[in-house]
Amino acid sequence: MSEQAREVSKPANNGGAWWLHPAVAFSLPVVIAGITAYNTGSLSYLRFWRTQKYFSLSCLCLVFGVVVVFAGGCMLGGARRRERACDIPADWKLGIRWQLVRVLFNLSFVLTMLAYVIWFGVAIKNGLRLSAISQILHTASGATYDLRDEYLKTIPGVTTATQFGLAVIVLGVPLSAVTSWRRVRWQLLAVFVLAFIRSFLNSERLAIIELLVPFIVSFVSFRPPTTRRAYRVIQAAPVFGPMVLFFFFAAAEYFRSWSSFYVNRESSFWSFIGLRLMGYYTTALNNGAMEWRVSNPLSYRLEPVTLDFIWRFPFVSKLVPLLFPFFGVPAQVSDYRYDALLRATANPELTNPSGVFGPIVDYGVAGGIIYWFLSGLICGYLYRELRLHKAAGIFLYPLLYIGLAEAARILYWAEGRLFPAMFLLVISVLFILPNRRLRSGTLPLIRETSPAPTPSLTA
Repeated sequence: MSEQAREVSKPANNGGAWWLHPAVAFSLPVVIAGITAYNTGSLSYLRFWRTQKYFSLSCLCLVFGVVVVFAGGCMLGGARRRERACDIPADWKLGIRWQLVRVLFNLSFVLTMLAYVIWFGVAIKNGLRLSAISQILHTASGATYDLRDEYLKTIPGVTTATQFGLAVIVLGVPLSAVTSWRRVRWQLLAVFVLAFIRSFLNSERLAIIELLVPFIVSFVSFRPPTTRRAYRVIQAAPVFGPMVLFFFFAAAEYFRSWSSFYVNRESSFWSFIGLRLMGYYTTALNNGAMEWRVSNPLSYRLEPVTLDFIWRFPFVSKLVPLLFPFFGVPAQVSDYRYDALLRATANPELTNPSGVFGPIVDYGVAGGIIYWFLSGLICGYLYRELRLHKAAGIFLYPLLYIGLAEAARILYWAEGRLFPAMFLLVISVLFILPNRRLRSGTLPLIRETSPAPTPSLTA
């Protein structure tokens, strides 16, 4: 690598893309969505999304307060106590037991494939045929919902196991950095293909987004640009990202709702997509504001948003409400009551409750602020570990990044779909993957003035 290329790639060698910082990833979309939700008038809410406006100035100030507190937590959690933030262990690969990473990667892949085979196999047994898929391609009315409700029903445990695909991505990209792409590319491709099929057949856009986002985070962290042009493209990713999201959303929404319903009600497809995408985030904040402004949200006896993964976990979901009745009811009852609340006060078609308001609704303003401060501490710490190429940051931060980017819309961290991969990776980072035979501080460091070349990531 030339000296100029090495200088260009330095910021990316340790996670230097500015938009990877948790404070930026959280604050930018939340602030934009918050300002948009506040500046949109009440008549526009009624006209475009058939809901009243609840997002007032006090709600906007609360959102800004959450952003400031979270960013402060990130700065404190990411602060360096000894070596500078730009220091990277020269032999960082020796700090992780890569043989076990390979074992976990293969195990996650097998579990993912097995779960998809069972899930799709049950769908075929229940009558799923190519004709049903063809109806979607030919925009038959209601075909998408029929396929999801009749054939691709949720199977407790099986559908959950498909989410080990997240672990495949998060383990696979760093593994390719110490071996080669040839050792992981087919597994990664298979997981992406199955997620794309799931996203199309099950009207589940998040299935592909939650794989693509951690893949990009890991790829940028481990595959530094070698030219100034590539570096500029990476730094400008937040400019292109929303455009990619728009067209991806348009393609998915065309089959999901436009062709079967809105084609006869709306005059322009592109204006419909723009308002629909905007509405997903603004109405999420509006729904969160509506729940927060209720004098006693728990009087509705809804499940805690921050503990959603527990309330929906197989077997445990039936036990927890019995042990802690104050906090809510079984998930199915809570869903029914939340739907009834939206029908009475908002729009039941736009159900996102907002991740920003979730902890505030559960624990009050003070408890919510503490929740977001602690979240900032954790995210800041893991981002620092990612920059230093340490196990905790490498394998955990890419998954948390999804929740940062989607915080305005949902509290992704609390959803059951994240739990399998996150549980596996947390246990692995704590007890399995770190090479504890290497004492902290014994490895040499590469500093900005060091003439040593960057360790090869493709060898």
